Amino acid sequence: MRTRHADRLWVIAGVAVVALLVVLTWLLLVKPQHTEAVDLDEQTDAYVTQADKLRKQNAKLAADQAGIDELTKEYNALATALPPDSGVPAFLRQLQASGNVVDVDVSGVTVGQPEAEDSAPGVWALPIQLTAEGSAARLGAFLERLQGSAQKRAVLIETADLSDDDSEDTSADRPMSLSLTVKAFVAPPPGAGAPTVTSD
Repeated sequence: MRTRHADRLWVIAGVAVVALLVVLTWLLLVKPQHTEAVDLDEQTDAYVTQADKLRKQNAKLAADQAGIDELTKEYNALATALPPDSGVPAFLRQLQASGNVVDVDVSGVTVGQPEAEDSAPGVWALPIQLTAEGSAARLGAFLERLQGSAQKRAVLIETADLSDDDSEDTSADRPMSLSLTVKAFVAPPPGAGAPTVTSD
């Protein structure tokens, strides 16, 4: 009877030891490995997501790189419209050339001092007054050239005052005078301050 009781105790003790070993094995070996495996899975998912994002960014950069020539042309056109210096002599030659193309006489050009544009930081406006003479149709063509694609410089017409030189002449080709106040824009390098206005 005692042997049976002792055997039973040994069996219970053995089962308890095995259970304790299983719990310790789980706590000390399996659970940390399982936690590490879960962490690695999460990191893998994060890296896969990041890799997908980087692939998309790479594709966008490749597309942008393919269009760099077009962007360069656009930048150069904008840089021409907003020169780094006043460029008054070149602009006056452009005005004269535009007038010659449409048979309009451009005269009385005066250039004021540069004024900072509040709506566009770093951009300055040169107030320019001029008089253009010609028929109404030719003056209209001159205005279109001044504000249109024929004008490389960024220009804004602020005021236009049309007067008839000969009120007795009612023909369509009678000479008329157009007084304009325009702004020509300049974008000097950052920190350069107001552009210097030169006439030659």
